[in-house]
Amino acid sequence: MYRIIIIDDEPLILAGIASLIIWENYECTIIGKATNGPSAYDMIMDLHPDIVITDIRMPVLNGLDLVEKCKENGCDFAFIVLTNLEEFHLVKKALSLGASDYLVKIDLNEEALVAALERAKEAFDLLANKQNRLLDSQLKNNQEDLAKTAFRRLFLTQEAVPDIPAELEAQYPTPFVILFSLNPIHIDFEAGGGSYDLHSVSRQLMDILGGIAARFFFHYTVLEYRQDTFLLTASLKEEVFSQSVIREFCQKFSVALKTYFELSAVYGVSRAKEKISELPQAFSEAMTALEYYYFDSSSQVVFYEGQSSNSSHAKKFNINVFKKDLAAYISQNDSEKLASIFEDIITLFRDNRPRKEQATSACINIYTYLYSFFETGDDSYQEIFPYTINIAEQLNNFNSLEDILEWLRSFCQKLCRLLDDRKSTRSDKLVDLARSYIKEHYMEKLTLADVAEALNISSGHLSNTFKKLTGTTLSDYIAQVKIQHAMELIDTHQYLMYEISDKLGFDNPYYFSKVFKKVTGISPREYENRITYPFTDEGN
Repeated sequence: MYRIIIIDDEPLILAGIASLIIWENYECTIIGKATNGPSAYDMIMDLHPDIVITDIRMPVLNGLDLVEKCKENGCDFAFIVLTNLEEFHLVKKALSLGASDYLVKIDLNEEALVAALERAKEAFDLLANKQNRLLDSQLKNNQEDLAKTAFRRLFLTQEAVPDIPAELEAQYPTPFVILFSLNPIHIDFEAGGGSYDLHSVSRQLMDILGGIAARFFFHYTVLEYRQDTFLLTASLKEEVFSQSVIREFCQKFSVALKTYFELSAVYGVSRAKEKISELPQAFSEAMTALEYYYFDSSSQVVFYEGQSSNSSHAKKFNINVFKKDLAAYISQNDSEKLASIFEDIITLFRDNRPRKEQATSACINIYTYLYSFFETGDDSYQEIFPYTINIAEQLNNFNSLEDILEWLRSFCQKLCRLLDDRKSTRSDKLVDLARSYIKEHYMEKLTLADVAEALNISSGHLSNTFKKLTGTTLSDYIAQVKIQHAMELIDTHQYLMYEISDKLGFDNPYYFSKVFKKVTGISPREYENRITYPFTDEGN
């Protein structure tokens, strides 16, 4: 028998529904009636009915809020809503909450009630089956949680896991690791490119990944390593490690990524190991394979075969030699020569094969240096020069050196268009004078008042004019120029941070560090480490 509770604030309606059919003929029995929401809530939580028939609109606690409250507190059931014609706009919400059907009071008859009951019974049966499936899968979930906990400790903390359960060892007889990084299929380099909000689809990605993995692997566990990087530990259904099976899995998942999310993936695959305790080594191999794709993007699935991600790289990589020519051609508005310099920079990248961290730092260095030459109040210029921290994020999202080189080409094209546009316009003389003075006196403690006094104008007029024509404040421009010179001093490795701070007219090293991070997105020490140890492998 299906246990029924009926709720309506009109006693006549309540009595009419209760007497409309012989409930037992339809395998139903009425276990309670209520005329308001609060008493109905207490009754439902106490009796746990299978089906609830409730009026939508009631005083104090309406039918929809009642259902929501019950479900939030762990009482699940099928339900039918009663409505008047003028309340029909509420039916949509009721259906979104899971209502199996609705009944219009004025049209209510035996046939309509029986039909609604049949649908409610089917809905409850599905709920009951779901509960049974949840109970059946609880043991499996516990096993998955055990595996995730063990693997997370192994991978993310590099800690040994004492007493690995024999059952877990049996599930992963020849474990291996697939590390894969996601990216948009179509990167719009003109718009900055490379960014994608994976957080909103992370759950769906994990579900699809699990569904495909179940068809290929004996056992598997998925961990989210970073927002755009997932880590899959698996063992094959056959004991022999098969690259063809893994390639097919990766191909299937790539198709799903493209179809549902417009994403692509790069896969780094470790060698198979003999036991779970060797998984940290497998993780390192998968990471190396993924890094190898950065230099050779001919195949999206890279198997670790002893390759080294830092082989055949030059130990020195200096883009500062191009800055003098860059400045000259920008001041001359010579887009052709500027493009030629960028081709030389790209050639340097190809010849030296810098690691991703070093290539990113070099691009940020170029971007930061060129920023001051193109400050303007024009909205289109502002789109080309977003905050440095946004550029760093975009570059870090690229999976290959080719993507970074394409970003450089796109950036060059934007700069060339700006130079061509500037040929037909005259920069404001006052802004030019202010910029020149700042670049000549950057080693001094400069303020708006200092520059205004040197130019023999009021601080207010200079501030307003500079902001109007450049889109940035004069103080921010001073900081930009000083920090560019700070980066050049750090590049020489000849000065301590407090010496650089003092040389550039900062009050103290703390304020220098604060301004540096505001301008570049990283601290002076982080910048120094990137250029000092560009080729150091993680973990060595």
